[in-house]
Amino acid sequence: MNYPFGDERVTGLLVPLAALRSDESVGCGEYADLPGLGRWCAACGIRLIQLLPINDTGSQSSPYNALSAFALHPIYLRIESLPEVTALPATVAGDLVERTQRARGRHRSAGRFDYAAVLADKMALLRHLYDAAEAKENGEIDAFAAENEWVAPYALFCALKDDNDQKPWTQWNSGTAPDGEAIRIAFRGEEYGPAARFFAWLQLRCAEQLGSAVRALESQRIALKGDLPILMNEDSADVWSERDVFMPELRAGAPPDMFSELGQNWDFPIYCWSILEQRNYDWWKRRLASSAAYYTAYRIDHVLGFFRIWAIPAGNESGILGFFWPQEGMTVDELRSLGFDQGRIRWLAEPHVEGYRIRELFGDDWTGTLGSTFVQVAEEDLYTFAPAIRGESDIRGLPYDDDQRETLLAWFRDRALVELPDGRFAETWKFQSCSRYASLYVEERDRFESLVREKHDRNDALWEREGTKLLRELTGSTEMLACAEDLGVVPPSVPRTLESLSILGLRIPRWTRRWDTEGQPMVPIGEYPELTVAAPSVHDTSTLRGWWETESGREELWSLTGADGPCPATYDAGTAARVVGFLAQTASRIFVVQIQDLFALTGDGCDGPTQEERVNVPGTYNDFNWTYRIPLTIEELHSNTTLIAAIRQISLVRAQ
Repeated sequence: MNYPFGDERVTGLLVPLAALRSDESVGCGEYADLPGLGRWCAACGIRLIQLLPINDTGSQSSPYNALSAFALHPIYLRIESLPEVTALPATVAGDLVERTQRARGRHRSAGRFDYAAVLADKMALLRHLYDAAEAKENGEIDAFAAENEWVAPYALFCALKDDNDQKPWTQWNSGTAPDGEAIRIAFRGEEYGPAARFFAWLQLRCAEQLGSAVRALESQRIALKGDLPILMNEDSADVWSERDVFMPELRAGAPPDMFSELGQNWDFPIYCWSILEQRNYDWWKRRLASSAAYYTAYRIDHVLGFFRIWAIPAGNESGILGFFWPQEGMTVDELRSLGFDQGRIRWLAEPHVEGYRIRELFGDDWTGTLGSTFVQVAEEDLYTFAPAIRGESDIRGLPYDDDQRETLLAWFRDRALVELPDGRFAETWKFQSCSRYASLYVEERDRFESLVREKHDRNDALWEREGTKLLRELTGSTEMLACAEDLGVVPPSVPRTLESLSILGLRIPRWTRRWDTEGQPMVPIGEYPELTVAAPSVHDTSTLRGWWETESGREELWSLTGADGPCPATYDAGTAARVVGFLAQTASRIFVVQIQDLFALTGDGCDGPTQEERVNVPGTYNDFNWTYRIPLTIEELHSNTTLIAAIRQISLVRAQ
């Protein structure tokens, strides 16, 4: 679909679909809530709705942890609107409607929603309807599967997960290595075909309801913007059925920073771009084409991953032993030219632990570690980890106490070189802190660090070529407007590439600073590039009210607004109107505001703790994340003329 607004300045709304609340929805937002939200947006002068991913995530509440890159989430179905309901006998239909109403009542008053409970209720209702209506005989299912080649693998995958008690496919007893023909046969077969048809039916109805909602938004002149996570969960239909496109031996993450001393391991496999290139990026292009059926614009999550990804050998739990991939690593010959023979390379690439340290850690029992945990180096009182210890997870499984395991992990991470998939080497993120690196002569360290700098320069050029090639190929395959999440420390090639391909970057004012200038001041919003999306807050940050009242930086932003008087400590409606109205003047093409930040314009629903307004707290895993619900129903939003008027003032700023 083609983005309708060209280079016009647009105000957008950022909201998870799950967060919507209406008189008709059950427990969370639904596809059928979007037209009502669109009418409210039109009244407010908002012209774009940006959603978080709406792919099926199974038992996982995070929308970035999908079972499929293509399948939509059935939790968002409006059950009473399904055509099977009207086809049921009156008494059966009445019973189903009554069950649905009871489920709606159970979840109506909840502040945040219980993802597991809502999903269980809705899936039970959907399966009951499917069986009662004998929907498995519906010929539409076969036609839908024939038109969408991802349906059979996804539906069969879900059926097999059910048959294997929802275990990851890597733990199944059978079906772990399918090919395309085997999947098609099994989808039509008697053993798993009937169960798979249920999941195909769900996708048929999801596509219909979302498609209907999209057409309604089009008639209201509201653009719908999707969110495309760059990575896939290993336990997904895509990795299961097209695994040669992925590299499960390497997991994506992030290097150490001020917030995470050991870096991050997201535990998602990285892509095998060489295979994808041989196939003309078919999987990615199909994924984008599927999105283009609903969206006119999309956000590319972690766009930096198209340039290079922080790759971590599988079996590790942290990100500290990762490396950027692809990269031009150091060859053995290059290292030898520095004076490093094979023994010297091994000295830097493998942890070496002195015997006295092992004896101090394990006491008289230290000999019991030999063979299983350590092997001796020649005849020296020096030891390396046993071949069976391939990653941090192996150490976690050793029969030692917690303190001993933590010490072993610190020793295991103590290295200056890491081997790359092509047999070359790269420096570790903290190579200068490696205990054995410190033992090198000064001249050796100088030569090594000179080679590191040379490789950095060459890799910057490599990453620019890679990112440009991939993004040009992929974003050019549809008419959707491409927007990128380009936060964090990014190489200079990233903004250059985005601009050259007319991909909009992202600017969050509190983080958009002149980092190389003393005091690291905020960049004036009038200096944001036109090819950007500006957002006061996003799903991974606190809201503006939360930032204002619990974090630092408000004084600087208040000063930039030009307001008279001291910076207020409380983020009331007047403060919100001043701050959001100021930020709306950004030079960015799109100004997208979280719905929570709009509620603050009048104080509606903002009387609780600021923490309750958050969608997600990165780095935490709990039942709180991803369960935010708006405090007002969509019907109540329509009747709130004060809030509508306040938002229209913001939209008018953008239109000037």
